Amino acid sequence: MWIKQAFRDYYKPKLRRELKRDPTQGEMDKRFEEIYAQVNCILLAGVYEGVGIYFYEIARFTREEVDGFRAAPEQYLKERFGGGNFKLNFYEGLSFIVCVNFKPKGEPKWKHLIQKSQGPTSASA
Repeated sequence: MWIKQAFRDYYKPKLRRELKRDPTQGEMDKRFEEIYAQVNCILLAGVYEGVGIYFYEIARFTREEVDGFRAAPEQYLKERFGGGNFKLNFYEGLSFIVCVNFKPKGEPKWKHLIQKSQGPTSASA
């Protein structure tokens, strides 16, 4: 599953250090489930400004909400938010896990969610 693979670089090195050996698949699966039980997520949308793209927070998701689109995240993003450059930032509590990018095609339905007073979260040229 895509989400387990995306999280692997977060949990596997820590698990290896704890065990002082390479973890088995079962041990990695168990650690993933422990982390996933506490996951939350922030959705960022990219806006081209000049020569860069700036990302603005447009939604937050609980683990239960992530469960609702875990099987087909790009389809969910396209249906709910339309097209665009999206970053799903995953967190275990306050600890950053990973950023997963999606670029569904279509008209954006999310631009009204960006508050003008909100500064960009990140930029890339």
